[in-house]
Amino acid sequence: MSLHLLDLSPLKGLDPTTKANLPVSAVVLDDGRSQVVSRYRDPVWDFYPYIPLDNVTASAKQIDWRIALTDGRKLTDPEHQHLLESSKDFIWSLFSQPVEGRVRPGMMTLIAKVAYLIPLLRWMVQVGLPRFAGLAGRTLEYVPVARQLSDGRKAAQTTVGCRLRILEDLHHQWGKISDALPPHPWPQDSSCALAGIKVGNIHRKPKTEVLPDAIASRIAEAALEYIQKNSGHILAGLQAVYESMDVETRARRKKGWIALTHTYAARAAGFKGGTHLRTESIYLRTACYIVIDQFSGARDSEMMSLEEGCIVPGKSRDGSTDILWLHGTIYKTGMRPHKWPVPPVVEEAVTVLTRLTAPLRKRVRLEEVLLHERIATAIANEKARLLKRLHTVRKQKNRLFLNPGTHGEVTVLSGAHVNNNLREFCTHAGILDKDGRPYPLHSHQFRRTYAHFIARSELGDLLTLRDHFGHWSIDMTAYYADGGADTFEADIELLEMIANEKMGRQIEIIGDYLDTDTPMGNGGHWISAWRSAIRTASNKEVLIAE
Repeated sequence: MSLHLLDLSPLKGLDPTTKANLPVSAVVLDDGRSQVVSRYRDPVWDFYPYIPLDNVTASAKQIDWRIALTDGRKLTDPEHQHLLESSKDFIWSLFSQPVEGRVRPGMMTLIAKVAYLIPLLRWMVQVGLPRFAGLAGRTLEYVPVARQLSDGRKAAQTTVGCRLRILEDLHHQWGKISDALPPHPWPQDSSCALAGIKVGNIHRKPKTEVLPDAIASRIAEAALEYIQKNSGHILAGLQAVYESMDVETRARRKKGWIALTHTYAARAAGFKGGTHLRTESIYLRTACYIVIDQFSGARDSEMMSLEEGCIVPGKSRDGSTDILWLHGTIYKTGMRPHKWPVPPVVEEAVTVLTRLTAPLRKRVRLEEVLLHERIATAIANEKARLLKRLHTVRKQKNRLFLNPGTHGEVTVLSGAHVNNNLREFCTHAGILDKDGRPYPLHSHQFRRTYAHFIARSELGDLLTLRDHFGHWSIDMTAYYADGGADTFEADIELLEMIANEKMGRQIEIIGDYLDTDTPMGNGGHWISAWRSAIRTASNKEVLIAE
């Protein structure tokens, strides 16, 4: 991190030349010197030094001010110079001089703010407002615009709320920048109320869908089959392709000749050709992702942090239980190391994945050596580009989830790439949704599903998955605060999700007992009294929950 290299001086009153040269992102070099990545005047602000998540694409770590507007021009064109300056001032002020009572936002938050600002900028150009100050008295006109997506569909309430909150932030920053919104945009209302968002709803249900039992079982079984039955054949085929030509020969041959050689090698290994082998290897990589994520509950960003040697055996603090720990990094609420207790099948998936992507790690490590040589003689923009790539290579050279990339640069998989692979895997495995179409599997579903299944396996719903993957119960969650608590912080959010799922299942079980006339065995006399109370209660569900 290099936030200390940034000038957080107030923007208002700063002379144009000084402001234009302000560094908005910088990186510290090996020799301790600083290198400016982006300056205030640049059309693109690149925040890659401050965003460690590897499942986020390079473009998603940037603010590109070349925003297309409704008049056919861009925000960076001369006729919109003032609006560009006002927009930059507003966004940077949120970082350099945060809204009173708020913590300094991260760079990802600034990038998101720009995304919510864009509809406002386009509307302002459309109605002829060149300054934020001109929004005074006209803010309610923008509300119906904020409720619509660019394709005419209705925007989600949360999206509308974020778009309208931009106007409130413009008001809060009044006095800190030259062009803002002096009056409150809606003095008697709020962005949440205008968006239709109900605040303080403690019964709000999680948005992420839990995988249905049958779907989760089918996905896990299909992934396990790829790992246990297909991996040997696929890995042997890839090895044959890699050995078909050594690195030195590869460098002297044309690309078409190399592709032909790969095709022959893949066919000799029992595949239809090079494309078929590559497709199968992607399915295998996706199968490894599914097994690891489905039985660890890690977020996608945490999955992308996994490196060689990430599985470490251990024991519980009392020494009575053998535990396998999956080591990685948590990025939410601050980057820190973490380890997850996992069943043996995760170790199996990691072993296969390590072999599958070993050649890619070899390429990345070779590239690191070559980059050092090229940087030594590079100048200006080329040197900055090479330094950025070196930054990525150093972080990712030991990672497991690597992809060759469309331009030959090996990188960690992006979140979008993972989700495409998951949907393709469901299509290939014939895993269908209720409508008969391939199940739209998404990486976010694994975390809630993990919590859901662990809670229910403890409470009597012993799923068929448990037979495949060994001991798997809520007892495992105690290890987060046991062997992992000394040097690794607990994943509090995941523990809360498990607790909530357990509570939900307990309510179902108690509800079934209390809401029927099924006789109980000895000691069930209290049930009769409770059944009477339940049937006369004004809110049966709340009473059962209590």
